[in-house]
Amino acid sequence: MNNKLAISILFLTIIALPTLAHADIVWPALYAETKVSSFPIITLSLLIEYYFFKWLFKLDVKQAVFYTLAANIFSGIVGLFLRPLSGIVYELSLGIVINWLFNWGTFNPVAWFFVPITGGAINSILELGIIRIIWKEKITKKNYYLTWLINIFTISIATIWVIFYPPE
Repeated sequence: MNNKLAISILFLTIIALPTLAHADIVWPALYAETKVSSFPIITLSLLIEYYFFKWLFKLDVKQAVFYTLAANIFSGIVGLFLRPLSGIVYELSLGIVINWLFNWGTFNPVAWFFVPITGGAINSILELGIIRIIWKEKITKKNYYLTWLINIFTISIATIWVIFYPPE
C-alpha cells in the first residue's frame, strides 16, 4: 500500500468516527458500531482473522498479515457506514413487523440479534471482495459462510459489550 493511500484511509477514518456520536436517530446497529470500531474489538478481530485467513487460504505469515490488514482496513472504512445503515434497513423491513407483532420499540431482542448477523454479512462481503480484487482468490460459498461466522463472532462480542455496558 502506498503512503498516499494509507494517509487517505487514515484521514477518512478519523473524520468519519465523530459522525457516529452525532446521530439524531438511534438504533442497535449504530450503538454496536461504537464498540465494533473500538480498539479492543479491532485488535481481537485482527488477531482472529489473521489465523482464519492464514488457514482458509493456506497463507504464510507475511501473506496472512497483508490479507488481514487489507480486508479489515477496507471493511473498517466502508463498513463504518454500511453496518449502521443495515440497522435502518432492518428497522424498515423485518423490524416493522417484529415491533408491530410484539408491541416493541427499536431496542428489542430481535433487533440486537440481527446486529451481528447483518454486520457480519457486510464485513464478509467487503473483506472477501477486496481479497478477490487484490489477490484474485477464488471466493466460494464455503469461504463466504466461514468468513461470515468469524465476523458474526467478533461483532457479537461488540454487541454484547454494548448491551452490558451501554454508552452514557
